[in-house]
Amino acid sequence: MSGLEEISEDERVRIASDFINAAPPGEFKEVVNDVRVLLANDKLLTRASSVFYEYATDQFTTVKVDGGDALITKDGSLDGSKRFYDPTSGKSFTYNYLKNEATDVQEEERESEAEKWRVAIQSALKPYLEEFYPAHVTAVYGKVEDDQVTITVCIEDHKYNPNNFWNGKWKSKWDVKFPTAGGFAKVEGQMSAQVHYYEDGNVQLLSNKKVEESVQLSSPNEGANNVVEYIKKSETEYQMAINENYTSMSNTTFKRFAEICPSLKPLLTGISSMASR
Repeated sequence: MSGLEEISEDERVRIASDFINAAPPGEFKEVVNDVRVLLANDKLLTRASSVFYEYATDQFTTVKVDGGDALITKDGSLDGSKRFYDPTSGKSFTYNYLKNEATDVQEEERESEAEKWRVAIQSALKPYLEEFYPAHVTAVYGKVEDDQVTITVCIEDHKYNPNNFWNGKWKSKWDVKFPTAGGFAKVEGQMSAQVHYYEDGNVQLLSNKKVEESVQLSSPNEGANNVVEYIKKSETEYQMAINENYTSMSNTTFKRFAEICPSLKPLLTGISSMASR
């Protein structure tokens, strides 16, 4: 404790915030509880809680809203704090970060001009997501500003396996921007895969990729199909590259580490087996 007392309160809050913001997927509550013990000061924890919003929206945290699944995202934020919108149900809600609960659920008006495009893309995504992401939660947002339609697709899927000491998350975000009259859309994608393995050690694997393409949109249905085909192609290529990379690492880098430090061998063997799944 004497070491912590020598650090200023502002610095302790910064360190606590960094710990929370680096929490692996599925382990937010555990990290917050550990930070509370380290700080031994709930007033400082309250100050550090300002990072909860950044963490939850960056992770595309999932929450139940009237029995359905919704995402916590910056695109769905209504106040930059605790109020969020779920485009699937058309409802807004207040989010409790520590309890992972939605309260004060209310109906909201939809963006009428963007709705036909939003619904088309949401419908076209469904078969792809159900085939490749069985536990997915998705949010498709739509808005119109200055005669430009913006459709934002947020996809999240995860598997938490604490009994075997690992948790993993996939997420991707796709911004589709085009004139209200249609034509061609600029599609920008960000994909991310994160795995935390913590049996006999503590290792996180994090991979990100950005892509961009121009896609034709002559009508909502045709345009939606073209957008989804590009999403499917990009995500498939990226996931195959990740798998090849980690398989190569298991045959080279991980083996070399195990030779240098034999105590790491069980941990690296576990990561290698996960990469081949």
